[in-house]
Amino acid sequence: MRPTIGFAKNAIALICVGLLSSTAHAKMVELADTELSEVTGQAFINLTTDSSAGINYTRVNFGMNVDTQLNMNKLQLGQYNDSVTRPGEGLGTSDILINNFALGTVNADDTINPFKIANPFLELAYSGNKVVGVRIGFGEAKGYLSGDIQSLTGNIPVKIEGTASPIYKAASVGEQILLGFAGVYPSTRLEADATLVKSDGTFDPVRGTMAGMLNGQTLGCVSGCGLGGISDALLSLFASSNCKVLSLATCFPLSNFGSLPVGNLSIADNANTAAIEGAARGFFISMQTQDVAWKNQDSGEFMTALKGAFMNMPQYRDANGQLVAPIKINFEQAFNGILRQDTCLGTATVGC
Repeated sequence: MRPTIGFAKNAIALICVGLLSSTAHAKMVELADTELSEVTGQAFINLTTDSSAGINYTRVNFGMNVDTQLNMNKLQLGQYNDSVTRPGEGLGTSDILINNFALGTVNADDTINPFKIANPFLELAYSGNKVVGVRIGFGEAKGYLSGDIQSLTGNIPVKIEGTASPIYKAASVGEQILLGFAGVYPSTRLEADATLVKSDGTFDPVRGTMAGMLNGQTLGCVSGCGLGGISDALLSLFASSNCKVLSLATCFPLSNFGSLPVGNLSIADNANTAAIEGAARGFFISMQTQDVAWKNQDSGEFMTALKGAFMNMPQYRDANGQLVAPIKINFEQAFNGILRQDTCLGTATVGC
């Protein structure tokens, strides 16, 4: 399996779609020499290079903000032929497969809620004179990512946070008593970390079909716990095992989630600045012929993307310096799934 130039073409096309979907108004104005001496700026497109562990990198940076709403019938990367299929994975499966993929949403009156992107880039990784990886990345991203998710390969942390009411509704009477004993009530706010998992609760970063709590992870108290810090200690007794805490499911099919919020959508952008408030950082999709360490544009650290196709949506630091997950949902959404947002203009809501 090799990354092909087709992936690079598609990456450039995605950036171009954003450019074509935006509107610009400008006029050429002559400046005097004295005025020019006071002007500084940066090129719209620039190249940067880097190196790590014998791999050299060339990145094409596009210094722009993009508001886009796009639809694809299928986003499919990393489908190998029979001779190089992944060990333990079924024939015909793919590293990344999302049917009816979309970025951004459409309202009932056909107004658009765009997917916001800042500082997109295209990067190549070389070992000697051979290209071993290519990725498209976004410095910042915010909006809804929709699709019928069949499989994902990569790093996609999810934060589940909300009141315990949906947990109480799903729990038996005996489990409700145990939760009450731990100082957890329907109004208590709890949190849990989720990632790509197998049905037995073990980590599944390759062609994962489920998201949930890893074995040994526990619920944490955010607020409203009747016993204060003791509640966390008691909750630690109820660790997830085989995708369950007691009898409550803690792992869910990715296909349940029709639209995922990327970044903090509750934070409105400031109309007086070009900043994307609450945006997730470090989002990229890559293909590589070997494991490749790509630099996280947010932290500056290198992280390894597995051979094949890889989606990375890492944790990042928000405006308060707190480490947060790029996707945040509540417990009701975790248990019941998330309906797909409308992503099509006109009567269709999916598969435009």
